[in-house]
Amino acid sequence: MADNKKTKKPANQKVNPLMIGAVAVAAIAVSLVFFAPEGGSAGKNNTDSSGKSNAASSADSNAGEAVLNEDGDVVINIADITENAVFYEYDSNGTTIGLFAVKASDGTIRTALNTCQVCNGSPYAFFEQQGDSFQCQNCKNIFSLDMIEQERGGCNPVPITADDKTVSDTEIIIPAKFLDENAERFTNWKNF
Repeated sequence: MADNKKTKKPANQKVNPLMIGAVAVAAIAVSLVFFAPEGGSAGKNNTDSSGKSNAASSADSNAGEAVLNEDGDVVINIADITENAVFYEYDSNGTTIGLFAVKASDGTIRTALNTCQVCNGSPYAFFEQQGDSFQCQNCKNIFSLDMIEQERGGCNPVPITADDKTVSDTEIIIPAKFLDENAERFTNWKNF
């Protein structure tokens, strides 16, 4: 006689469509992190067609190129700065330093290093703009645009104050020496 036993699946082995979707999304995310091409020349010094050196811009949606003067200092054109922050990257002997400039509600241009003063050892210790606020991607604290460059200490962007830069009617110059002195804050920055 033939054995007519049917094999039943235990109830706990049902296929969960949400689990399949989550695994698929995770697989895509992992493949993007490991197999996506590098973002061009971000963080490296380049030479433009006129022979001037410049620091490559970051991949942020509102990125700009910070031109370096003959001394290697970052020069930011004030006319390019609005209430939407412009993010820059500067190469300090192989360490990428992030900085940004933004126009506050009082019309002044504020500048800061794009790392959190508290979280700066983390790869996620950088800020993204959300309207009139900035949020640290590590601790998720939110910081008002109008407080950029006004506070030192705490969980906010490292200010680039008047003592750390030269401002004229048309440009802001941030010395390479100042940026190089702050390179230690960025040794693990965006190293995901």
